[in-house]
Amino acid sequence: MLVFSNSMIDQYKKVLAYDQWSLDLLLKDIEVLPTPDPTALGRLSHILFAEDVWLTRILGEDLSRFLTPWPARSTAECGEKLEEMGKKWSAYLNGLKEEDLSKIISYKNTKGQAFQLPVGAIVTHVFDHSTYHRGQIATAIKKAGGEPHSPGFNAFVFENQK
Repeated sequence: MLVFSNSMIDQYKKVLAYDQWSLDLLLKDIEVLPTPDPTALGRLSHILFAEDVWLTRILGEDLSRFLTPWPARSTAECGEKLEEMGKKWSAYLNGLKEEDLSKIISYKNTKGQAFQLPVGAIVTHVFDHSTYHRGQIATAIKKAGGEPHSPGFNAFVFENQK
């Protein structure tokens, strides 16, 4: 059962679990489409790119491996990347302290423009970005003749109350 607390980090851990759950459902929906849909798969790959690049920025690691925000990946590659990102984000959040949320991260966007944001804003953005594109993926799945799962947060909570 999910327990809610006042800790932002605990909330982020729940949102990460929800993000992983909903992306996994959508990946399964993409895999069973009668005809592969490049739009749905492309958006999923983009979400995983963003989750990877933002964590890399937060950690202050080298960004040179990120060539395009729209990498072409197969469903199998997306599945592997989804699992990898779940582990990496979980490890990061497990080591995070509440005071770390206000730490300022300096970074450049994909166009080379410099910005600064606190960690808490970045983490919130990462999961909000995923939510935005998950809706687009669900629409693409439907247009391609599939039936997307309901990846809403309430469905996640209900499933995890067991």
